[in-house]
Amino acid sequence: MNSPKLVATGCLVTLTVAALTYIYWLHRKRSRSQANMKVIVPRLRNQDEVKDMKWEHVGRVAKLYIYPVKSFAPVNVKTAQTGQCGLVSGSLRDRSFMVVSDKGKMITGRQIPRLVLVRPAVDGNTLTLSYFNKVDLTVDLSQVEDTNTRVTTEVWNDRVVGLDCGDECASWLEGIIERKCRLIYHASLPATRSTDIPAGYKYPLLRHDDQSLYADLNSYMLMTDESIADLQTRVPGCKLHPVNFRPNILVEGTPSAFHEDMWKYIKIGDAVFRNVKPCSRCIFTTIDSRTGKKDPNMEPLRTLRKYRCLDKDEPTTPHFGINLGLDLPGLLREGDDIYVATVLCKQLNRA
Repeated sequence: MNSPKLVATGCLVTLTVAALTYIYWLHRKRSRSQANMKVIVPRLRNQDEVKDMKWEHVGRVAKLYIYPVKSFAPVNVKTAQTGQCGLVSGSLRDRSFMVVSDKGKMITGRQIPRLVLVRPAVDGNTLTLSYFNKVDLTVDLSQVEDTNTRVTTEVWNDRVVGLDCGDECASWLEGIIERKCRLIYHASLPATRSTDIPAGYKYPLLRHDDQSLYADLNSYMLMTDESIADLQTRVPGCKLHPVNFRPNILVEGTPSAFHEDMWKYIKIGDAVFRNVKPCSRCIFTTIDSRTGKKDPNMEPLRTLRKYRCLDKDEPTTPHFGINLGLDLPGLLREGDDIYVATVLCKQLNRA
């Protein structure tokens, strides 16, 4: 019969081995996770590589939207260039302005739904803001740059900087949102944000340098009419409009609803994008872009949660639309055909 001392020693050895095994397993798991996070997804480098790929027609560009001011109304443009930080059309740049509190905290339509009713326009160095019966506000952006009053804030934990657009602009906006605020302008400041998704292995086409100015995640978001129509059949009492979902590229004529979920590389004209991550949806979807009011029944977010929560790690966060990263720039036009890659080039197959 084993003595109590031997039994205790055996148990201690067993526990030590088990603990060391667990520590080794945890280290290996963390190392694999970190390795996944550091993977650099190759970009398509030129049009010759595009020619090596096979493409399938999946629809057309129905609308192009630029949101010069985060959470404000969009500007529908007929053509736009693809910049690394979003769509550009003349003096318009996507999400190049943002409202912040007097303490420097980001303010969006989530807190102040009527922000979606403020209409921006940018002509050369002049920003014009319009809101119902208020006298239009004009801001001289060259003066804003000359004054160079910098404001530091955050967009979802990303540190960003902007130039203060002045007291008159702040007072005009305060009359609408009824709280102290400032408007900041990205101007020609360096784009310092980098995409940091811890679960990098879940989004293999996401690059750390898929940048944006003041957008939530990255520089492009694509929606399809067919997916919106599918959602509309499920919420007949809630009139949906594409702008409620804030797309940059609205697509029509796709084979089916949510066909875009399966796309990897997307070609529009000479521009080529990557589908980097499904678009996570929040309370913003409940704001009617035409009235600036939230739906009293929390629709369509409530319905989206019933059938579009695709990530087990985010059981209450639905996905609707896709975020895009840009590989090759080009000119986009309303009516352009859209293609998705069915066969990748050899370089991408090796990656």
